[in-house]
Amino acid sequence: MTTYIAEGGGLIILHGGISAFNNSDEFSAIVGGSFNFHPKQQQVTLNIVDHAHPLTKPFGGEPFVHFDEPYLFNRAYTKLNFRPLLEMDVAKLQPDKRAKDIAKIPRYVSWIKRHKQGRVFFCSPSHNARSFEQPALLEFILGGIQYTLGDLECPDAPLPHQHSR
Repeated sequence: MTTYIAEGGGLIILHGGISAFNNSDEFSAIVGGSFNFHPKQQQVTLNIVDHAHPLTKPFGGEPFVHFDEPYLFNRAYTKLNFRPLLEMDVAKLQPDKRAKDIAKIPRYVSWIKRHKQGRVFFCSPSHNARSFEQPALLEFILGGIQYTLGDLECPDAPLPHQHSR
């Protein structure tokens, strides 16, 4: 898989797919992070990171609110080697004792990135079947697929002002 992506292939990961090789530093580097834990399923508000980005257009500049299992990651926020698309509004999450200091760093839940010549799209929102009843999310995922296949050119470099807090 590593060679395939590095030589120009694509990798699309939805929700729990990020936990497939959770203990692999190499996989985490390719994807941009790995699964840490999730609080219980609840209403989650996602804010658009870049309203002008072609992939976020389906949301019309408005936050995306849905019922989901909000994933939190490790190995994702120190390097920030991806282009964030959606950020979770952690202030609206129901408390979870494992989520200490959750607001100290950005909590991105969808991003794109290059891995050498290849492209990677990760989208955490999509745990429940009802997620796929939301046209904006479906259009967003379709855009991510098109990006990964190389059919849609869009900015994928990490944001210049992006840094861990």
